[in-house]
Formats: sequence, structure tokens, C-alpha cells
Amino acid sequence: MIASIARQAAYGAAALKRAATWLARVGAERATMAQLARMSDVELHDIGLVRQDVVDIGAVRLDADRSALSARVARPRHAKLAA
Repeated sequence: MIASIARQAAYGAAALKRAATWLARVGAERATMAQLARMSDVELHDIGLVRQDVVDIGAVRLDADRSALSARVARPRHAKLAA
């Protein structure tokens, strides 16, 4: 009985930790998106993005990996410029 209660408490603590880290990650991503939205077209071009990329990345679900999407978007442009 006590082991079962301890196990449930551990599961609850793990779930709380996941929720807290998710909230922190979402907050950091929102701050990054706001920073990207404030950048000029020239600044976005310097990092391999265009204004529409910022809009597209902002439309991704909160639980998706936005950094992977932005890397996939920018990579083909860099390859075209290098060729």
C-alpha cells in the first residue's frame, strides 16, 4: 500500500515537472518568435529567413519543435546561395 502511494506520488511529481518545463519552453519560444517578428527583412535574410517563414513557424502547434522547422526552411536557401 505504501509503495503504491509512493509510486503515485512519484508519477505526480514527474507530471508536474513535465508541465513546468513545457510552460518554460513555450514561454521561451514565444519570446523568440516575438524577437523574430521585430526583425527587419534584412536581419531575417542574414539568418536565412524571410518574413513568411516567421509567419509559418508561428503557426506551428505549441508542442511541435519550431527550431527544427526553421532549420529545414533556411537550409535549402543556403544551399541555393552556395551553388
